Amino acid sequence: MKKFFKSIRSKQILIAGLAVLVAVAGYYRWTAERHGDAVAVMNDSVLENSSEQISKIEDNVLEETDNDYFARARYERDCARSEAAELIAASTQDGEQSEQIAEKNAEKLEMYAKNMEDETAIENMVIAKGYLDCVAFVDRDSVRVVVKTDELQAEGVAQIKDIVVEQTGAKTTQIKISNKK
Repeated sequence: MKKFFKSIRSKQILIAGLAVLVAVAGYYRWTAERHGDAVAVMNDSVLENSSEQISKIEDNVLEETDNDYFARARYERDCARSEAAELIAASTQDGEQSEQIAEKNAEKLEMYAKNMEDETAIENMVIAKGYLDCVAFVDRDSVRVVVKTDELQAEGVAQIKDIVVEQTGAKTTQIKISNKK
């Protein structure tokens, strides 16, 4: 064993092997978090009723957000988009489709990712302008923004429209802004 670790080549192989294992573990964790494929594990064994427990957790999240329109709207928006992305990804993996369909699916996934980035940026910028909360919905043809405030002033609407136009490039006629208490 000592001879094995004395040679420089064997140390390099050992370090490279460890680096590969770390990279594979990181990639697995990244893809599991990205696709929501996390599985509840306890004592190194998969729980038998993990899907039931996950649905109970989701129900608890919905109950907690029932009183908060903005949290519930974000949650529902993200769930709907995740389901659509999973369907697109699953249809892409079938392998029996043409490259043209695969490209369209990749474009749709890219559009979803861009819309999510735009929504997050819009929400953060609107909140930075002094509003308590905000939720944005970016689609291909429209952008809807709901702001937590008692009353929207013309100046506030103009600021929000500027933010949306800057972030998405949408026309002002495609932007709808409303308030929610």
